[in-house]
Amino acid sequence: MAKAEVPDVAPRRMSNLPKTYIRFVCFQTVGRQRSRLGMFKAIDEAVESEHAESWAIVEARHQAAWFDANLAIPKAFSVGGHTGFGQPGLSWFKPTATEHIRRMHSLKAALQACGIHVEVLTTRDPGLIVWQDEHQVVAEPRGRTF
Repeated sequence: MAKAEVPDVAPRRMSNLPKTYIRFVCFQTVGRQRSRLGMFKAIDEAVESEHAESWAIVEARHQAAWFDANLAIPKAFSVGGHTGFGQPGLSWFKPTATEHIRRMHSLKAALQACGIHVEVLTTRDPGLIVWQDEHQVVAEPRGRTF
């Protein structure tokens, strides 16, 4: 019986796989305008909400405390020269930040229990990276992508 031939193919390394960055976004409606609200700012909104459940507030505060201790505040949000309203750079979790992403999903569940809608965005191209650390990148999006 002949031995089956196995093609000589090198296994794909994880570093060769496309990276998918993840971002969690809340929205707040003021009048007729819908604007972005940061996840951690949304905790303040949740606490004041008449829909807030006590377990959800406790969970949101617990996760916020963990992030305060385990996630750096980005030092830059633009390449430079930005003088307009808001900051052009958007924060994204790196795909390797698994514990941070897991905890953001817990925070998302708590905020949604308080009536705050959270969207999860993913991309392989967050844009021009202007700052990064082990867990996150800040990137200026290309065009009006996000």
